[in-house]
Amino acid sequence: MKQEEIISLIIPQSGRTFENFMTKIKDLVEVNNDIDLIIKIVKAGKKEKSPNITDVLNFLNKYQNEVNSISIFIDRKRAERPYRIGFVGRDFLFKEKNIDVRIEGAEPHNCSTLVSLGEADLALAGFDELLTTTQEKLTNPSLVTKWGSYNYNLPKSKKIRIAGSAMLKIYNSALDCYIQDIVGFFLISKNKIGKNFNYPDEYLKHLEKHKNIVYVKGRYSDIVRTAYPKLNVISVHDVEDAVADSRDKAVGLEIVQSGSTLKKKGLFLLGTPLFLSESLYVVNYYSYLKNQELKDILKTLNPTGYYEENRLEQFAKWFYSLELNLGENWINKPTDITTLLCEDEEMINGLRPYRLETRYWSASDNYKTQEAYDMIEKAKENLLFFYDKIKKTDRV
Repeated sequence: MKQEEIISLIIPQSGRTFENFMTKIKDLVEVNNDIDLIIKIVKAGKKEKSPNITDVLNFLNKYQNEVNSISIFIDRKRAERPYRIGFVGRDFLFKEKNIDVRIEGAEPHNCSTLVSLGEADLALAGFDELLTTTQEKLTNPSLVTKWGSYNYNLPKSKKIRIAGSAMLKIYNSALDCYIQDIVGFFLISKNKIGKNFNYPDEYLKHLEKHKNIVYVKGRYSDIVRTAYPKLNVISVHDVEDAVADSRDKAVGLEIVQSGSTLKKKGLFLLGTPLFLSESLYVVNYYSYLKNQELKDILKTLNPTGYYEENRLEQFAKWFYSLELNLGENWINKPTDITTLLCEDEEMINGLRPYRLETRYWSASDNYKTQEAYDMIEKAKENLLFFYDKIKKTDRV
């Protein structure tokens, strides 16, 4: 029986997250024979992007008889704002519960926005993009540097909630395997600055005092200004290039995944990240409470909790691949990987375990807090185990 209101799931209309998600759902949906073709066309469309819309239309016309779920969009993330091919949308029947879902493509920063506005049921969104569009809604924005504490710092009246990690993976050349798409928002520099600073907080205060230029990608500038209002922030399109071409004392704040391009340009990573990001399932919580089919779809997608073992193992792989790739280009590298997962103060500020059965999908201040702290300590032990294991495996 057809639903009166189809469930809507918003995903990025192009890029690696789009490709990885579409590949992931192939085994979950009834008709999947053209998913590979959709991915192939959208991926090829990146090379065919152009400021001339006619050129892109000519490319699109080649496939109109094969696929009808793609169209043209403006790639606003690039300085020249070219036209490009992207995924528009299509209805998919999820096999497990026989539920129709409309999967729609959108600009990445609009995915979570549509959920927040009540115009979509759930979305796939990076935590960095989620912060850029919803940070002003948080009760303590400067405390939310990891997605596990996001729901805790949201007013209960807000619709949007993080259900968990999508656990999407990308190929990592340093480890020669696929690992989770975790990234860090790091300070980067042109020069090998001395180790006498505690990065990033102490050094950022130094930069505030001396008004050194800090290059930041435009869409992240508000996040940085919220946390460090006195910082001399200059918005640029490409942070790495701006730092590489800058005068000696200029630094940047940049999203770093593997560190490969950073190292090729002779740049340095400084200390710990300001925040961590990965692909997440973001849901209209109040629709979820009253819609059984939305609950079933989310169960099928299987969001992963912040402290779950499979995520901890991927977290260890990401950290090790980054230190392996960067070597001496990582100044003041954290000596304890568990501090990146959770510090004592962050536990107090809501970075605690919760389940989808938990009210508001948020840790409680008075319900089994000691049990939660014990679980976090166990998670730290597991993280160290996975980290030591990958290091030993890599040496063999």
